[in-house]
Amino acid sequence: MTDASAEGRRAQATSGKALARSAGVVVGIRGLDFGLSFLVSVLLANRFGASGQLDAFFLARRTTVGFADTIRKLVGQIVLPPVLAAVDRGEAPSLRHLPRRMAWFFVVFAGVMLAGMLVPTVWAKLFAPGFRGEQQALTATMMRIMLPLLPLALVASLLAAVLQARRRYLLSEGTNLVQRALLVLVLALFVPPLGIIAGAWTMLIAGVVGFFILLAGAWSIVRPPPGHAPAEPPADVPETKGGGLAAAVVINVYFQATALLDFAFATTGGDGGVASLEYGSRLVSLVPGLVMSSLATVLTPELIRAVQQPDRVAAAAGIQRFQRIGVFAQAPVSVGMMLGAPLMVSALFGHGAFGPQAIASAAACTAGYAAAAIFLAPMSAITTSIYADPHASALRDLAIIAVIGTVVRVIVLAIAAPIWGAPGIAYGAAVATALTFVVAQIIAARRFHHFHMRAQLADLAQTFACAGIAAAAGFALLWLVPNPHKLFGELALLCALGALIVVVHFAAAVMLRVPEMAALRDIAMQILAKRRSRRK
Repeated sequence: MTDASAEGRRAQATSGKALARSAGVVVGIRGLDFGLSFLVSVLLANRFGASGQLDAFFLARRTTVGFADTIRKLVGQIVLPPVLAAVDRGEAPSLRHLPRRMAWFFVVFAGVMLAGMLVPTVWAKLFAPGFRGEQQALTATMMRIMLPLLPLALVASLLAAVLQARRRYLLSEGTNLVQRALLVLVLALFVPPLGIIAGAWTMLIAGVVGFFILLAGAWSIVRPPPGHAPAEPPADVPETKGGGLAAAVVINVYFQATALLDFAFATTGGDGGVASLEYGSRLVSLVPGLVMSSLATVLTPELIRAVQQPDRVAAAAGIQRFQRIGVFAQAPVSVGMMLGAPLMVSALFGHGAFGPQAIASAAACTAGYAAAAIFLAPMSAITTSIYADPHASALRDLAIIAVIGTVVRVIVLAIAAPIWGAPGIAYGAAVATALTFVVAQIIAARRFHHFHMRAQLADLAQTFACAGIAAAAGFALLWLVPNPHKLFGELALLCALGALIVVVHFAAAVMLRVPEMAALRDIAMQILAKRRSRRK
């Protein structure tokens, strides 16, 4: 092995220690964003409670900001694999690395956005079939205000993909803090006299400000340095079977459609159903989602590299490793969220216009979505792997997952929503996500022939056993400690519950010899060895 090839491998491979450091940066930034998001939720709950106005705002935000998030994921999924390959080859990212059909996506996207701005009432009727009269008109007005966020999300996602490929997470993640801080400021000072419409305008203004901050900061990183020019034209990269615009659209539309289905069913109930689902999904996206999204941001480039390597055995092993990491990190957080949901909702929203019935409904929705997050983590690893796999077309397999997942979701929600309302929708989402994960796992095992399913099931069973032991310890704590009725008591018990579940989960993992604990131990030993060498 030559020195050049060894150096190239070291440049392309990321050690566990580097991954842990990058994940720590992302978790730290998103933790701050997590705190500001809590402030936003508390301010909205205090001002509007579980009212029809808040239902309209959340529905409008879901169909605009939610679509913007989907666009970011979609563009990132399309752009990241070729950009990663270009960066690894030492090339500067350029427009020629984008798929050829990307222009058609831009045209269709622009048409949909213009149609939404011209006839927002049609969108409101489509996504909120249960809204009527003034509530429907309010939803349409706020949709029109926030729709310009979509093109901003398109360009921002291109910049973020390049930053992610170069492992630059601070700028793209920190931009969200600015947007959230502006929203907190306006909600605290101006929304009470101006009303819920001010929240929609603030979402738009914060998005514009955040975009220009990202553009100004990322431009020097994204553009080639002055005088940088390859000595010879870069060689053409052969076309592969994986990826594709259609496949990316299918899987991202599926994930967005599942969320919109939940809220569409919620609009058929009474006032407060949409707000309960929004608070439940928001809390889960902020707490368990903080873990999953942070890991995804750091691990996705490494997962893509693992899948695209020529060694198919190593590729399958890499996919299974990332699945295990996702489940192992997600399980204790989701378990703690399920047990502590009543305490968390009561502490955050148990004052102002948010009454006891709304608290109970939001807590149940939080627990349901927290359960769904456990299965969403490994399923996302599968869909990302299928899309990035260069050895076979991704469209067929992803379409099967999307169609079956959507049908299962509709059937489960149609049964659960009329009987149990918003909590039934959240728990129905968990059941549907678990069933879809099983389908995705079967497809992945057939596609990646070197999957060791028995070993994988044994590892997942160990992780779920650790989570079960931690859940039993948390339940015992809640049973022994009387229910506090004051804010500081609720927060103290919530912190104790979270700490206990994490400690018991990791202790059980050590006893059961879960592979992820061995990896964490190796990282810790490397850090300790490095510190000892510095002292000497």
